[in-house]
Amino acid sequence: MKSFFMVVAVLLLHQTCDAITNRNSQTCPPSSCGKIKNITHPFRLMNDPRSCGDQKYELSCENNITVLTLFSGKYYVQEINYVNYTIRLVDPGIQEGNCSSIPCYFLTASNFTSSFIDINRGGPYQIDSYFGYWYILYLKCSKAVNDDPEYVDTAPCINSDSKSYLYAFVAGHDFYVGRLKDYCQVKVVAMSSSYLPKVSDNLSYEEIHGILLYGFELSWISGACKELCSDNQLCDLNYDIIGDFKCSPPEYCPYPFDGSGNCSKKCIFTI
Repeated sequence: MKSFFMVVAVLLLHQTCDAITNRNSQTCPPSSCGKIKNITHPFRLMNDPRSCGDQKYELSCENNITVLTLFSGKYYVQEINYVNYTIRLVDPGIQEGNCSSIPCYFLTASNFTSSFIDINRGGPYQIDSYFGYWYILYLKCSKAVNDDPEYVDTAPCINSDSKSYLYAFVAGHDFYVGRLKDYCQVKVVAMSSSYLPKVSDNLSYEEIHGILLYGFELSWISGACKELCSDNQLCDLNYDIIGDFKCSPPEYCPYPFDGSGNCSKKCIFTI
């Protein structure tokens, strides 16, 4: 008789769990806006039920375009990748078919943490250096630059005034300002995660504009880890299963070596 009640209890629990799952799936179906068709947790549209998604990852639908507000600026969502936990954005100032359009916002990787520095820490979005990114700098120079092919003239797409020259400069994430000419001023900095040919290939400004059109990728892997692992656990990608994580006990030591000069255990350092 006891086994009979146990079976009944398990069946009722199973049905209850199924009911909860079905109710949640009915309450929070995928949203869509424009070309972004499958907006699911942790993302949500502004008008979705408040119980759906995470408000830290709220998007809006404006003129049938999916928009993410980031540092008081609005960026167009090009793609959401739920496998590698990235969202691809483009500056709204960049318009397809109009090479005279330039970025509206000044944005660099320093606005974000790196998802591989401390996967358990950071804001809603991090820069994922694994996928790479580039800087596109717009420079206003007081005289022409004729001795450096990295300075790409924006003409005839963008015309500067008669007393200055406007150039686009493509740089890697290890770029430092000391590389620039002292007679040039940085006016705008944008990011891109597009595949980039070698700078030595003498990029045209039209090609640089195409790189900006691709946009840049941000990661939300930190938030995904926090949902899965507790605060005192380490979270890492499970490379055996694509898109999965694994939690492990914390392993931390303040110094890499013990008194004998040997590392006593695996050390996890944070910056």
